[in-house]
Amino acid sequence: MRSFGIVRRINPTAEQEAQLGRSLGACRFAQNALLATVKQSLDTGVKMSWTSISLHTTWRQIRDEHAPWYPEVSKECFQYGAERASLALANWNSSRKGKRAGRKVGFPRYRKRGSNDSVKFTAAKLRDCGTLVHLPRIGEVALVEAFELTDGQRATSVTVRCTAGRWFATFLVREDTWTEPAKRRGSTIGVDFGVGDRFVTLSDGQVIDNPRFFREGAKRLARAQKALSRKQKGSQNRSKARARAARVHYRTACRRQDFIHKFTTALSKTHARIVVEDLNLIGMSNKAGFKLGKSVHDAALSEARRQLEYKSSWYGAELIVADRWFPSSKTCSVCRAINTGLKLSDRIWECACGVVHDRDLNAAVNLELLAGSSPVSACGDDVSPEPALALVCEAGSDAVTFDLVS
Repeated sequence: MRSFGIVRRINPTAEQEAQLGRSLGACRFAQNALLATVKQSLDTGVKMSWTSISLHTTWRQIRDEHAPWYPEVSKECFQYGAERASLALANWNSSRKGKRAGRKVGFPRYRKRGSNDSVKFTAAKLRDCGTLVHLPRIGEVALVEAFELTDGQRATSVTVRCTAGRWFATFLVREDTWTEPAKRRGSTIGVDFGVGDRFVTLSDGQVIDNPRFFREGAKRLARAQKALSRKQKGSQNRSKARARAARVHYRTACRRQDFIHKFTTALSKTHARIVVEDLNLIGMSNKAGFKLGKSVHDAALSEARRQLEYKSSWYGAELIVADRWFPSSKTCSVCRAINTGLKLSDRIWECACGVVHDRDLNAAVNLELLAGSSPVSACGDDVSPEPALALVCEAGSDAVTFDLVS
């Protein structure tokens, strides 16, 4: 069994768009009201449960006073608001008790309009051969791109959100008949991620350049934000300028996501074992003197690692994560000596054994050796050579594709 999300853009009518806006507002209102109730109970010393079911029960008790308009929207809006409030409170409680990894988080803040607004419907259904989705109290909304579920698949929920003026529906699909494929036999590849000119250096010598989508669109974003700053607050022109700036951000995010999806899919289908490092991305972005924050976030290395984790299981590959303190760059891949004096600025270095190393390629080779890569499998059979991973850029287009070249 597996669960995955399918995102489709929807095209609501003007009336449906207004109703979706009210649904988002109702979800946000319920979450804020429940957070205020919990905060008041903490201040007064009255104990109350923070589970989503208990918070939804509390909402039913206070809705007549705080939201007499509640029959106008679906009850699922308020259920999702209680669910989000419960999750935020659980994260805060785990953080203050030291059970949650990462930096400490404070009491959940109240949500404001337009800040990660979404609403989830569990009673939504696909209709008319996957061209329409029926949402409670809203009706049948047209999908820009139709899709149908195959045998054994079912949509357990639909989450609707608005991004840069566009409406999207995320279908959470559960496939009960799916079983994880057996790990296939084949080549091992070491993957060294970077934030400079190289996005990835592979142990077979291939290098994929860093597209740097955010920096590429920096001038366009600066113009949009400058125009936004000149508009009077509360005016229609300011709303239009804000939408233009949001579209620039959205385009950058889409290009980055498309690039990473194509890379991770091709890598998972090409090699049987993939070895990556457990990078401390927060430390890399915050460490004083490095000034890598923008580059780390632009490369989206955490997203690439996340996609490799689930795609490797889908396509029968094995993802191996090296320890965070494994000296992949400092270790000579020939004599295994460790160069303790290696600096971040040293891109080419010579080992005492006389071998000159490219820093990134040496790290990728060490990652491959860590997994015990060999041209002969454990059973002694010869392993046929795997097809190479090639980067193809279409002329006059932003599209970047990764093809398997024999």
